[in-house]
Amino acid sequence: MTKNRIHNLTKTKLVAYSHVLLLCVILFIFIGYTIFLSINVKPGIIPDETYHFEVSKHLTSTWGIPENIPIAQEVGKSVKHNSYLGYWIYARMLNFFTLFVPTATEWQFLVYLRIINALFSWGTVLVTYFLAKEIISNKWLQLLPVFMLTNTLMFVFLSAGVNHDNPAIFFSTISLLFFLKSLKQKNFIQNTLVWIILICIACLIKYSVLPLALIMSIIWIIYFIKKKPEIKVKQLTYKANPALFILVLLFVALNFSVYGMNIIRHKSITPSCTDVYSKEICEISAFSVRHKNMALPEKLTVTKAFQQGDPEPIRYIFDFWIRAMLDRIFGIMGHKTYFPISVSYFLMLILWSLGLGMRYIRRLNFELLCLSIIFIFYALVLIQMNYKSELTYGFQTAVALQGRYIFPVITIAYTIWGYIFEKVSNKFIRLSTILVLIALFFYGGPIRFVMHYHSVFADWFMQFIH
Repeated sequence: MTKNRIHNLTKTKLVAYSHVLLLCVILFIFIGYTIFLSINVKPGIIPDETYHFEVSKHLTSTWGIPENIPIAQEVGKSVKHNSYLGYWIYARMLNFFTLFVPTATEWQFLVYLRIINALFSWGTVLVTYFLAKEIISNKWLQLLPVFMLTNTLMFVFLSAGVNHDNPAIFFSTISLLFFLKSLKQKNFIQNTLVWIILICIACLIKYSVLPLALIMSIIWIIYFIKKKPEIKVKQLTYKANPALFILVLLFVALNFSVYGMNIIRHKSITPSCTDVYSKEICEISAFSVRHKNMALPEKLTVTKAFQQGDPEPIRYIFDFWIRAMLDRIFGIMGHKTYFPISVSYFLMLILWSLGLGMRYIRRLNFELLCLSIIFIFYALVLIQMNYKSELTYGFQTAVALQGRYIFPVITIAYTIWGYIFEKVSNKFIRLSTILVLIALFFYGGPIRFVMHYHSVFADWFMQFIH
């Protein structure tokens, strides 16, 4: 083989796999940001990190789930009767770390768990790419959801902390991937079983994933009934996939042992403080104190809220919720807050993109329709939860409104966004819109940490590590 032929072959392969190289660059930059934040952000800055870290440390002394954990009692929660798998995993990781670094300091333990958490987010980024590949044909536009996710400020910030959001987001996202594969009848039975296992794991990590599991199950059942003549039902046997069937039964049973037993015993998916602790303990718990200090003497009804000038649900969504949610997705909302640029720019871009979708997409394919239904349903559950909180606290503060709560399905939104651009036939409009999107996400993304390291974030970061 001549040198010219080798050179041409190498060049051809580089061109063919250049999008993979760009994916690696995006992932490498994201990894750099999360590691930088993991070793530099002060303790207690990232949302609820102190609580998650303390619970994880407490579980290192046992392989089970203790009935009473001091810090959980202080806030009026029971770890055993809620989603506990994330804490159990972190405790095992701490046990493993102690074997090699028995004299590790508190700070070293924290940074180590932050890196473990970041691993889940790195996985989410990769899964986002594979999910996009199932919907988007253009190899370059398949990278757009990945770019948007890795430049979503709150996602990057959250990825560097100890919490149960990161593993829950990862398992939710990868469950969506296998769910989509099953709907496309790519090894239907096996992908269905894997999806059930993954979504069950996500529910055991964070109970707020339950609505996602519900809507996915409803769609799957409808799809199965409709496509039953085409599906080999005989494959739904233990002998066909024994290992997967055992895991399905195990994780379904574990979910029932938590949520099913809560419903039977306490008539609720998660128990209230008084269901597990004494009245005296609950009265001084953190959530109870917050309720006493901030809540109205009597919870508003929708009618009463409307009569006194507060928004009814429809106006709440369009006048407040959408903008507030975007603020908390593309900005930072936790123990510290930071909103880099006006959310109006993101909102205008979203509305423009939706307009392009209505103009150029003639018909939604089945998989995209299912993803859209899942996203809308999950968003409506969040809206209902947020509005209920507003009725309790009198529309004075968005107590339960956090951008991170939408992250289990945010990959859906970004994938649909990329699909819309793929369908825009006008090259000038498509290219100019994509360039604006890239510029906006880049300018409002984690580059802000570098730009304002010694100014806006001066009191967020460690000046030196002990």
